[in-house]
Amino acid sequence: MSPPSAQYAPAAQQPWGRQAQQPRRKRRVVFEIILLSLGTLGVLSIVALMALGMGVGSIVVATFLSLIPLAIVGFAVLWVDRWEPEPRLLMAAAFVWGGGISVWLASLMNAPFGLFLGGIFAPSMAPELMPAIFGAPIIEEAWKGLGVLLIFLIRRRHFNGPVDGIVYAAVVAAAFAFVENIQYLGGAGDGVAFTFVLRGLASPFGHLIYTACIGVALGVASRHKSKLAWLWLMPLGYIGAVALHMAWNGFASFADGLGGLVALFVFVNWLPLVVWAIILVWLRKNEVKLVGERLSEYVPSGWLVPQEVTMLTSMQGRRQAKTWAARGGPAAATAMKKFQKAAVALAYARQDLYTGHTGIRARQDELALLEQIGQTRAQFKSALGV
Repeated sequence: MSPPSAQYAPAAQQPWGRQAQQPRRKRRVVFEIILLSLGTLGVLSIVALMALGMGVGSIVVATFLSLIPLAIVGFAVLWVDRWEPEPRLLMAAAFVWGGGISVWLASLMNAPFGLFLGGIFAPSMAPELMPAIFGAPIIEEAWKGLGVLLIFLIRRRHFNGPVDGIVYAAVVAAAFAFVENIQYLGGAGDGVAFTFVLRGLASPFGHLIYTACIGVALGVASRHKSKLAWLWLMPLGYIGAVALHMAWNGFASFADGLGGLVALFVFVNWLPLVVWAIILVWLRKNEVKLVGERLSEYVPSGWLVPQEVTMLTSMQGRRQAKTWAARGGPAAATAMKKFQKAAVALAYARQDLYTGHTGIRARQDELALLEQIGQTRAQFKSALGV
């Protein structure tokens, strides 16, 4: 049997404009619209109920303060996502899933489920601690994880590996934390400053640390040969998310004094965050390597040249190419940007041919993206007179 590189070798290059390929099918956004509608309704209704219970003034202040940790996490997510930006509408849908649907369902189920499990596994524990230790980790990670899983199953084309999994999980988690912070800060009273420092500044990445386990698990599943790999990888990620979440809530419930509080943040929040940062750097290097390998397969047939592959696998190279293309005017700069975006998408479409998850669709995408690469290259080269 021929190797994948030979089996899926691109055809000989065709002169642009003589035999155009079928255009890439436009992505339907019904899924995103449904999530946006339900999620936005959920967020607004939750905040409105908070305002009724805690006062409009308290919730306005709490919302303003909650935007600060959200901005910190959002900046980090966008920085990670700059390599291969995910569709913004899909990101918005993930956000309102986390802040609306997940929060609503968790608020209804945390207490009864936590009391039920606490009564079984720790009957001597104070009942007021049971929802935080036994309910929230299991219920919240389940609903947050379901949002990431739906994106994986329904928008598989845009779920290209562990880094994408972390990005989607981070967006869902950031939204959940945002709404949860409004609740905590709104009800903190005179302790709002202390609560803001602890939740907003000292541990803004808490929920991200937990739910990232699910994102990575599904990202690994997206690269697996088996289309059903998510059935055993998703539970593994979920267990990791629950364990980290339960560790935080458990230690926080019993932390005593300043020493206990420092130990809580250092060992249950900051240390896992550093570990995740190291993992993310490693995953990003693997992504760069994969894109380079897949794009290099188009060099022998002339679809790409080695210099283009080198440029496309470096953020600095991409920036320099955009600056160079901008000499030809705004149209040339736009063409270069589209060229780079299409080339990276091409690499992942070709990777899908290896896994077989989206074989026919990936082949259609490959042909359309090759056409787009040729057209955009011709545009910026013509504008530059090269």
